[in-house]
Parts: sequence; structure tokens; C-alpha cells
Amino acid sequence: MMHTFWLDKLDQRVILEPHDFYVSQAKKRLLSQFNDISREADEVEQQHYEKLGQFFDPDRDDPADSYEAAYQEGISHYIALDEMRNTVTLAMTAGMFHQFDKTLREKMAREFSHWQPAAIDPLIWNIDFPELVELLEWTGIDIKSKPFYEKIEACQLLVNVYKHGKGRSHTELAGKYPQYYPSFTPRAGRRNSLPRPEQLKVSEAQFTDIADAIIEFWLNIPENRSKDDLRDQPEWFDKEMKRFDRYLNKNAAKKP
Repeated sequence: MMHTFWLDKLDQRVILEPHDFYVSQAKKRLLSQFNDISREADEVEQQHYEKLGQFFDPDRDDPADSYEAAYQEGISHYIALDEMRNTVTLAMTAGMFHQFDKTLREKMAREFSHWQPAAIDPLIWNIDFPELVELLEWTGIDIKSKPFYEKIEACQLLVNVYKHGKGRSHTELAGKYPQYYPSFTPRAGRRNSLPRPEQLKVSEAQFTDIADAIIEFWLNIPENRSKDDLRDQPEWFDKEMKRFDRYLNKNAAKKP
């Protein structure tokens, strides 16, 4: 019987080990550096206060001014570290999704090539992530109905916002998953108001949730799917395949 998609336990382990390594090392080597930024900010505040004390003149200066200046210095340090933490977490999330997306496309191109024309390879590498999911569901694998899918869908959108800023992904993410814009408060009377792309934020807990969802995604895929499991073909598939066929034939005709 012709297999349409095959993922045995060995393949599964080969796929998940790099993901587990990436996540553990991202937390250990990078995200852990921001675990105690409140204490660091307090230390900066204290150091600044002591520095100001070296030049304090009781006949001219107000102690409250020194306290306030030191406090503001600590707050500024905390905000700068918090922004850096978010930048690092976003970058780690984008890297994790890139690894996942690349691995998925490689696996799909290999499996689909057994029962689809040669044009399937460039198609898989050029379509957007939602279309990849539709192709998987075509083989009989449930994805969108699973609890983990919302985390993966949100990740794909937030990575696009992180890279490109405003656009369709920003609008969709803000509408469906506003938890990634925690500092945004819609203006009264403006139901369609959107946060700014720079308000995008991913916490370490959300990074972990997404990482776990990727694991659940791979564990959800059955060992094999056959042609008996095929569902309705995506409506866009034939049109895209014909387009890539024309592209391949055109390039082949150019070769000497």
C-alpha cells in the first residue's frame, strides 16, 4: 500500500532531539540571564545613590532629590533590561519556529515526493505555513482541531510581526491572540484600534508553551498515512501545481 506520509519513532526522535536541545540551551545560556533583573535594578539604584552621596552638600542639597534620582536610575535600568529580555525571547522564539518550519518542509517534501509530481518540492518550499497544514490534513492528519495548534499558529504570526512589523499578521495576531500585546489597552470608543508592532511581547512562559506545542505537533502525527486516509484535496493545490509545472518546464527548456 502506498504511504502518503511516514513518521516512525526513529524519525520522531531525530526531529525532536534538536528541538529539545535548542529550547534547553536557549533557557540555560540566554533567558536565564534575565531571571533577576529586579535585584540588578535595585543594585544600580543603590550604587547611584551612594555615588550622589559623595557630592552631597547638606547646606545646599535636598536628600529627597538624591533618592528620586537614584530611584529613576534604577527604573531606567530595569526598563532597559526588560526590553532586552523581550528582544532576546522574541529572537529565540523566531529561531525555534524557523527550525520547526524548515524541518517540517524537509519532511513533507520527502514524503510527498513519493506520490506527487516533481513540482511538489518547490511548492512546499514556497507556500505559507497555513497551506502546509492544509496539505498535512489532506493526508488524514488532524492538526487545526488540536489544542496545540493555537500556540503554533500564534507563533507563526508573531514571528512575522517580529520580522516585518505592520501587516496582515499583525492585524490577525492582535485580533486572535491579544495576550502577546500585554501593554496594549484599546481606546474607548475605537473597537478596531490596534497595538503598535513594537508592543509585541513574549514571556519565557509563553516561549515554553510554544516549545511544548511543537513537541505535541510531532507526537500527534501517526506513524503512517496511506492513500486510503486521503481527504478532500485543498482547492488551491491544482492551480499551484500547474503553476510550478509551467515554471519547471520553462526552466528545463532553457537548458542547453
